[in-house]
Amino acid sequence: MKDIDYVQSNLKPRSYVSSEVVRLINMKQAKLYISNKIYPIDIYTSIDKKGESVLVMVFLKEETQEAYKLWLNYALEENTV
Repeated sequence: MKDIDYVQSNLKPRSYVSSEVVRLINMKQAKLYISNKIYPIDIYTSIDKKGESVLVMVFLKEETQEAYKLWLNYALEENTV
């Protein structure tokens, strides 16, 4: 019988309160967070201000602080955090 290779999920689903998270619909920013090993704890769809469907990724604020500062300064790149 062949051994089973289990893959550990990078998602960390858990309950949370709104004040401890940030919600991103900018997929470029979300992708850069993930490439820097900052993973979302929740993902869902919603409707934006234009009435279009969007994917929302929820990250913990405490994990994104450094990456967010880099993002604001246009310095966040893949694997910089």
